[in-house]
Amino acid sequence: MELAFSQKVLTREELDGLMNPSTLSGCEKMLKFDSTEINAGIMSEDDSPLSFSFKCKNVSNRPIVITGISTTCGCTDAKISTPVIEPGKDAEILFVFNPFGHPGKAFLRAFVYSSISEKTPIAVLTVNGEVTPSVKLWKDYKFTMGTLKLRNKIFNVGAVKQGTKRIERIACANSGSKPLKISAMKGFAPEFILLRTEPQVLEPSEEGYLILEIKGNVPENLSGKKTFKVLLDGLDIRPSERMIEVNMEIVN
Repeated sequence: MELAFSQKVLTREELDGLMNPSTLSGCEKMLKFDSTEINAGIMSEDDSPLSFSFKCKNVSNRPIVITGISTTCGCTDAKISTPVIEPGKDAEILFVFNPFGHPGKAFLRAFVYSSISEKTPIAVLTVNGEVTPSVKLWKDYKFTMGTLKLRNKIFNVGAVKQGTKRIERIACANSGSKPLKISAMKGFAPEFILLRTEPQVLEPSEEGYLILEIKGNVPENLSGKKTFKVLLDGLDIRPSERMIEVNMEIVN
């Protein structure tokens, strides 16, 4: 009996749930926001940093102390107008997003923590939209995964035999302001597949290659046409947006 290679496959809801923690129970009776989500529409990489305002009110009968605000991307920052919100008083959280180096769909979040709980946010704020690529840079790279630019996101390997060692390349570039070190997330690729960049660390504005290496230890019980979804590690975007597809035909 043929045994197929088994991958851990998560639904989109499960993947997005990694970035969507539950808020504090009863939070709406403590801190009320005019809105917790802003649709920013179409933005451009060439835009200056953009500011979004989230207004809230303390609807409880005790002061609320905001102890911290964390964001899901280094391209964002969030600050509150006053860390202590008295009962009945208003406050404003200013969410700033720098779109340069982040073309594609934008799904940005800020988790607001209070003295009530340091582990569970009292609010989760979202800014979404779409960032169009810069008209100046990276014209030859059609695919975007955060700050990683790619000329393709599918490896079509062809026929692979047991014991075969192969290396495939896709041209890539780092369009961001921080170094990138990309690899395949453990559990989301077969053991006979390695993935890295060349150079191993892509410096800001540096071009290189996304390297797919087949080590040769293909399981003997694996044959036929196969497609593997490989989740990239090292990118600050949702898991569902950093998948590489690898197609091959394994022959005995």
